[in-house]
Amino acid sequence: MLKSCRRLHNWLGLILAVQILLWFLSGLIMAILPIEQVRGEHLRQQPVVNWQQAQVSPASVLAQHSTKAQLSFSQQLSLNNPNSNQQQLIAMPVYLVDDAGKQYRYSSADGRLLTPLSEQQITQLAQAQYLGDGAFSGITLLQQAPAEVRHLPTPLWQLQFNDSDNTHFYLDPATGAVLRVRTDSWRWFDFFWMLHIMDYDTRSDFNNPLLITTAGASLLFTLTGILLLWQRYRPRRKLAVSNLPAN
Repeated sequence: MLKSCRRLHNWLGLILAVQILLWFLSGLIMAILPIEQVRGEHLRQQPVVNWQQAQVSPASVLAQHSTKAQLSFSQQLSLNNPNSNQQQLIAMPVYLVDDAGKQYRYSSADGRLLTPLSEQQITQLAQAQYLGDGAFSGITLLQQAPAEVRHLPTPLWQLQFNDSDNTHFYLDPATGAVLRVRTDSWRWFDFFWMLHIMDYDTRSDFNNPLLITTAGASLLFTLTGILLLWQRYRPRRKLAVSNLPAN
């Protein structure tokens, strides 16, 4: 039995060596990288919505729609002085109405129907929210989300900044708010996360069969190693020495 256990342990060690090394390496890298920096929280400003500014009641807004319309609370960013060097970013409270599959956005301050934000407004809002030291380098309206923000709905504005971390902002076309920040730090973290959970497709499935199988094999490798270690260093019984006859 011990011979079979040793053979199994050796084969498992050969098969799992690379993945176990990747687990340790990826875990170390992810532990070293500050998660706030990975998420890019230091690169963006996040204005807070003040609902005390609301002057119009939700009921008066819903009265303009069918009885099946649903209302929720949202926001829309704006600049108080868009053409000035002293711009102040404002988060305006907004009523979002969904009526028969169509969405309408109303200012909670005066009840006016809000128009979609233009490309120029999106660019200004992105620059106002950006706290890094790079310059704005480009804007693209995406109809299909790239892999690094695959779960975000489209259309979606992507804005690039030429800083040292290759920062990309992804903005909501309706609100002008930054939904995600992606940097090279995040991309490295995501790469090592992929190695760690062994999901080479979506990089999000922590319950994939490959990971479960490898983790089970690693557990078996550990248990057989403990058994072999115990077998080698277990206390040996001392043989009793019988009384020998006198010469």
